[in-house]
Amino acid sequence: MMQLPHELRDTVVEQLDEYLESQNGTPDAEAVAAFVVDLLGTAAEELKLPDADDIIVKMETSGELEASLLELLEEHFESSEDLELTAEDILALIEKVCDVEWTTKDDDDVEDEDDEDDPDGFFDDMGGGDEDEDM
Repeated sequence: MMQLPHELRDTVVEQLDEYLESQNGTPDAEAVAAFVVDLLGTAAEELKLPDADDIIVKMETSGELEASLLELLEEHFESSEDLELTAEDILALIEKVCDVEWTTKDDDDVEDEDDEDDPDGFFDDMGGGDEDEDM
């Protein structure tokens, strides 16, 4: 599994949505696939990710793809021409085939947020004198 920052995902979705909205009619499968691959590389460089130059190769390796990501996307877009392409659908496909997980800088904070639902706090609230009064 390859972990990439959620910030990259957000950037790609935003720019890909803009690109898809600017297309008249059904976008060309090859052009969309090329745009997605270029966008992933460009966004990774803009966000100064480590090994941004090799991000596509690393994604292909992570997903153990038999063909390039570009070829896989082209093939998928050509076979689903009737469907309306959305940035979210495209990213979901990439997540699936490249085995990508999106992470945030605050992953440790997310775990801490789960601790807020600590059972000790729950039982402290419930453990007032109410039960003793009923007995």
